Amino acid sequence: MKRKKRDMFDELAERFRGEGVSAPCAHFGECGGCLFQDIRYGDQLLLKREWLRGVLSGVCDVGDVGASDPLSYRNRMDMVSAFGASGLRVRGSFRRVVDVRSCEIMQERSRRAFMDMKPLLAATPGYDYLRHEGFLRYTVLRQARFTNELMINFVTASREDRLGALAEAACGMADSVSLILNEGLADLNTGEVYAVLKRGRIEEDFDGVRYEISPNSFFQSNSEIARVMYREIRDQVKGRVLDLYSGVGSISLFAACAAEHVTGVEMSAEGVDTARANAELNGIANAEFVCADALDFLRERAAGFDTLVLDPPRGGVHPKAVKRVNECAPEKIVYMSCNPVTFRDDVKLLENYRVESFRAWDMFPQTPHVETLAVLKRK
Repeated sequence: MKRKKRDMFDELAERFRGEGVSAPCAHFGECGGCLFQDIRYGDQLLLKREWLRGVLSGVCDVGDVGASDPLSYRNRMDMVSAFGASGLRVRGSFRRVVDVRSCEIMQERSRRAFMDMKPLLAATPGYDYLRHEGFLRYTVLRQARFTNELMINFVTASREDRLGALAEAACGMADSVSLILNEGLADLNTGEVYAVLKRGRIEEDFDGVRYEISPNSFFQSNSEIARVMYREIRDQVKGRVLDLYSGVGSISLFAACAAEHVTGVEMSAEGVDTARANAELNGIANAEFVCADALDFLRERAAGFDTLVLDPPRGGVHPKAVKRVNECAPEKIVYMSCNPVTFRDDVKLLENYRVESFRAWDMFPQTPHVETLAVLKRK
């Protein structure tokens, strides 16, 4: 979160902080993961609504923020192994790690697995991010909300066989266990899958649409809210649909039943492969997936679509891509955003469109983040 945006949020947060609110997590105040556990959940929703109203003033009306389960909602946690600890980084510090004993936003099965692995993690050499030496960088736990399947990935700095009993224990706890290589200096929790110790995938299910999730694939971290938002998107699409940042095809496949045809565009080859496999898994014949940069696709093939679905990264849509959208002029744009500021800026550039409806959901309770969904109609 940029400083100006963070300062605005901090000022609002102080208004909602009250006495007598006990944070449920023992690590609150030190851990950088949750910032709002000392604010009542209902007040967190009010805080986010007020902040959205300030950011989106003159762009659209903002109603109540849709609620989530405030705890035990995350389907993915990336636990760092560094400086003699296994857990999450101290707020504002890259050099210190909180040795997490319990995490209240994790789902139960993944939380229990991490706690059971703690003694073995303590005995496994971690990674020194200052000297760039060591072995185990991350333990990534991913739990499918609606199937309860669990994936554990270990991100290591080399291919050395040093996990031993830890890997064996993980295979006994999880449905999928993989080893991921990150030999570089960058602090990444993804990379080459150099060993699959068990299965190499888990499966999630949204209203009968099945998704295979691979070690490196992106999937929304709050499945309950993602499913609610996907239902809203499905109700809005029609005709020929272009899903411009399609990832593993989660929105495309969920909305395909309401569309004549869906084209998903994703620049990650792995994401496209996963999307195609998921289409085959579900027997969905009216969805295709193209590996391409969003701007390049808009320049070459964007004509003829009735509905455009946008779910861009936090930086929003490239200004040249926005210009091309104005030129192609689909009848409707359904814009899902994890960054209201870039959403606002993009909407202002979409001069041929007006916001017909807008909703927000609390995708990440206990944090400053909020997810939004807008429907824009051509003027």
